Amino acid sequence: MGGSSGASPESVPSSARLDHVLNPPTPHHGLLKTAESVSEEDAPSPPDSYPFLTKFLYRTHVTQSDLWLKDLELLHHWTIEAYYTLSQRDDIHHMWKVEAPRHAIKHSYLMHEMLAFAAFHKAHQHPPGERQEYFVFGIHHQDNAIRGIREELQNITPDEAPAIVAASTLLTLSVFASTGLEAEINPGHNPQTAIDGILNCFNLMQGMGNVLTLTYATVMDSFVAPIVTRASQPIPSQPMLQELVNQVPTLVAFIHEKSDLPEDERRILLETIGHFEPVLQMAMQALVDNRELRFLFLWPLHLTPVYTNMVRQSHPGALSVLMYYTTIIYAAEPRYWFLDGWGERLMKSCHEVVDRSWIPCLHWPISFLPQGMASDLNWDVPRQSSLRVPWVRGPTVSIAHRQSQPPTSSTSREGYSSSSNYGSPGEHKPTISTSDASASRRPSAQSDQTQT
Repeated sequence: MGGSSGASPESVPSSARLDHVLNPPTPHHGLLKTAESVSEEDAPSPPDSYPFLTKFLYRTHVTQSDLWLKDLELLHHWTIEAYYTLSQRDDIHHMWKVEAPRHAIKHSYLMHEMLAFAAFHKAHQHPPGERQEYFVFGIHHQDNAIRGIREELQNITPDEAPAIVAASTLLTLSVFASTGLEAEINPGHNPQTAIDGILNCFNLMQGMGNVLTLTYATVMDSFVAPIVTRASQPIPSQPMLQELVNQVPTLVAFIHEKSDLPEDERRILLETIGHFEPVLQMAMQALVDNRELRFLFLWPLHLTPVYTNMVRQSHPGALSVLMYYTTIIYAAEPRYWFLDGWGERLMKSCHEVVDRSWIPCLHWPISFLPQGMASDLNWDVPRQSSLRVPWVRGPTVSIAHRQSQPPTSSTSREGYSSSSNYGSPGEHKPTISTSDASASRRPSAQSDQTQT
């Protein structure tokens, strides 16, 4: 995520210029020398035990500049705005607004991560050309949070576990913001593609998922309990999740029928797709909040190194699976600012390199790209019909990513209904099958019920 440093402002990546932002150089000293992203060659000694964290470090040293006024601004922004973007639940709002700052006083890595998240949110609120200052402050705090988390991971005590879970949760979100802002602010110095970026995020999700597994029993009675427990009221459904269930059989059938696909690769692809179904069904249950994020962050926990290596090597089948996953990023973007732009960047990166022989199974995910982009890249892809407007991505289309609210329902500050239309027990819904060549959609008695 770094770039090459040099002697002029244009040649120093914005992601490595915190000192320059805070302390502009004098004519006699030129630019302050800054460190860049940690690469494998720069990895600290002894050997790094947490490479899934190191990939997101932008700087190898800690800046001692006086940041207290900016930190107060960011903490203020956290408590009045940024925290509210994390959930629609009142108990989680209270946790992030009141409890998290109180605990962060004793756990500096959590405070740094909260300030990083707030800084990236401030950057996102500014026009594209005015985001660099808050972005740089954000990576300063994110780097410090990563260092603090790495130290604590070596020996997680019961006292540290809740703060570790809180900081890890925020970090997993903020790296999407920092990576997206880096791609926007500093494209010329950022050799990382969107595919590289999502693979790094998958690696982080898996590492942080292991942390939650180790600490789950400990944190159930802590201040972070709301984020690991279900909502008390039904959450509005997300139709795109069921739409993905409906569309995946097209991909499954294509993989079954593709005669030139080696059997071991076919097996890996079908096993990877097979993890869609249980995660989607969990995310569609009535009392599950942040439905899009549940899918986006839980499915990667099942990915094997073999599959991620196939993605890294631009295997068309692996990229095709990733393109179906990306449709839920599109669905999540209107609600989750830190995912802004990820859907288009990732979908575009995938279909720029995917083999054209896979086009027949990719019409649906590619139709999410803006009108004309696929044709500009020599893809002959039919656009979705007007009957499927909610799933079309185009410059003039308003996408209904959530169900409309009943006129009589009560709503929270964000306009979300406290109840919604959920499938009754026994309601039949299409499910994903990867076991037969026809990949037909068999009815299932699984419904959008609460887990007991």
